[in-house]
Amino acid sequence: MALHRRDFLRQSALAALVLGASRSLAQEAPKPSPLAELPLGGMSRGMAPEFAAAGFGYLELSVASELVPDKPEEAFLPNLERLKALPIPCLMMNGFLPGNGPRLVGPQADLPALLRWVQVAFPRARRAGVRLITVGAGGSRRIPKDFEPAKARDQFSRAMAAAAAVARDNGLTLAVENLNSGETNLGNTLAETLALLEAAGPDLKLTADLFHMLRDGDPASELRKAAGRLVHVHVAENKDRLAPGTGGEDFRAHLAILREMGYKGAFSFECGWKGSVPPAKSLAAFREQLRSA
Repeated sequence: MALHRRDFLRQSALAALVLGASRSLAQEAPKPSPLAELPLGGMSRGMAPEFAAAGFGYLELSVASELVPDKPEEAFLPNLERLKALPIPCLMMNGFLPGNGPRLVGPQADLPALLRWVQVAFPRARRAGVRLITVGAGGSRRIPKDFEPAKARDQFSRAMAAAAAVARDNGLTLAVENLNSGETNLGNTLAETLALLEAAGPDLKLTADLFHMLRDGDPASELRKAAGRLVHVHVAENKDRLAPGTGGEDFRAHLAILREMGYKGAFSFECGWKGSVPPAKSLAAFREQLRSA
C-alpha cells in the first residue's frame, strides 16, 4: 500500500535522524592509539616458539651470549646459524657487557678494551640482522666508592660516544637505558641518563625502561624530556618484574605521553616469565593498554 505523504515524511525524518546519530557516534568514538600497531618483542631464546605463536614480532637477546665478542669467529658461527633459524628475528640486543667485562668508569676504566669488544661485537650484530643494541651494564658503569662522580660521568659519556661511532659505522643504533638505584648509581633517572647522552653526542640514543622508572618513582612526565633521543622502550611490571598483565600494572600514563610524543619505536618485555601470565595473555593485556592510551 502506498504511504500517505505525511507518513512518508515522518519516516524519512526518522531515518535521517538515525543516520545522523550513527554518524555522530562514529565521529565521537575514540580512535585506537597508533601505539597499538608498534612491534612487541620478547627476551628469551628458549621461549621463541611461544613468543612467535603469541604474536610477538621479534626477539631481543644478549650481546655477550649470542655474539661472544671475546671468542674467535669459529665460536660465533654456530650462534649465527641459530639466530638465523629462530621463528622470529632477533632485531635487538642488550646484555651489552658480561659481569667481568671492561669497566666503563672508575680507576679501572678501560676504553681500549671496550673498543676491542665493540669492534668485534658490532660487525657480528650486523651480520645477524640486529638493528639496535641497548647498554645497561649496571656493574660496569657503577661509580666506585670515593671516586669523583663528575669524572665518572665524563668517562661514561666518552666511552659511549666511542662505542656509538662504531655502531653507526656498522649500521646499528646504540642506546643507553636508565637503571634503578638498586642496580647501579649512574644514570638512574631519565634526566640524568639524558645528560650523559647529551655529553656523548648525537649518535647515542635512549632506551626508556618503564620498570626502572616505576621502581625508583621517576615520573612518567619525564619521558617528554627524551624527545629526539628516545628510540626504544623496555617494559615489565614493578612488582617482581613480571610480565605486563600479570598483576594489573597500569602503564597508560607513560603510554599516553609516548603517544603525545609520536613515539614510533618498539616495546620489549624485559621480565621474568616464571609466575607471569602466558605470553599470549600478556601481549593481549599490553596491546589493550596501548590501544586505550
